[in-house]
Amino acid sequence: MEPLDSTRVVEDCLVLVNHLLARSEIRVERDLRATRRPEINRQELQQVLVNLLVNAVHAMPNGGTLRIASRDVGTDRVELSVTDTGLGLGDELLRELFKPFVTRKKDGTGLGLWISRSIVERYAGELVAADRDDGVRGARFTLRLRA
Repeated sequence: MEPLDSTRVVEDCLVLVNHLLARSEIRVERDLRATRRPEINRQELQQVLVNLLVNAVHAMPNGGTLRIASRDVGTDRVELSVTDTGLGLGDELLRELFKPFVTRKKDGTGLGLWISRSIVERYAGELVAADRDDGVRGARFTLRLRA
């Protein structure tokens, strides 16, 4: 575990999902302002972010906007968020989302978010999901990590 440059990790993750983005009509917006360095294993953070990015792409089969942002929060946290313009989650799915085997995907296992949350919590962080509250349909996943 080492303090990471979150902007570089995000950019590396976008390269890893570029094959999905290239086949879609999804526009990527970046708002990467975090200056603090989260303390987490690089490969595990990439696993979490790639999972969130892939889920966002799958939530927008007809295209849309994927926004990834980072910022410093409080005195010792970094927040990373992945926001999409898909259908959103809805109250019922939000209640069950981080449980094992919960999925909307035909070919999904329902383990990705459960594993992602487990990884983040191991580093005293949190991963939360919500429907967007800015008047646009879609979902937002927010990852908060110690820096």
